[in-house]
Amino acid sequence: MINAGKYNKKISICQTTIVTDEAGFQTEVPTVVLQPYAKVKTTRGMTLIKNNTDFEKAFTNFIIRFPQTPINRDMWIEFNGKTYTIEYLNNVNEANVELEIQAKEVTH
Repeated sequence: MINAGKYNKKISICQTTIVTDEAGFQTEVPTVVLQPYAKVKTTRGMTLIKNNTDFEKAFTNFIIRFPQTPINRDMWIEFNGKTYTIEYLNNVNEANVELEIQAKEVTH
């Protein structure tokens, strides 16, 4: 049984879509694919210091319910005014119940 209360942050998963305008020109437009609620967990600063890791390698974990819409690494996440690139996708326990997304922050 999943505790639905742990998914308490709304995120947007986006991708780039190519749109052709009336004049026939193609432009890339960001499109929201999904807006699920997620459990968000960041890497603590003390953990990075103990492991002698660069702060630029810090990942943020987003855990969502397993979506019907496929998600891939070409997409990105918008959360709390920041943009994150998707680095790793993990179907937790291969159970199709939860999807863990490890992402790296692009904007500050």
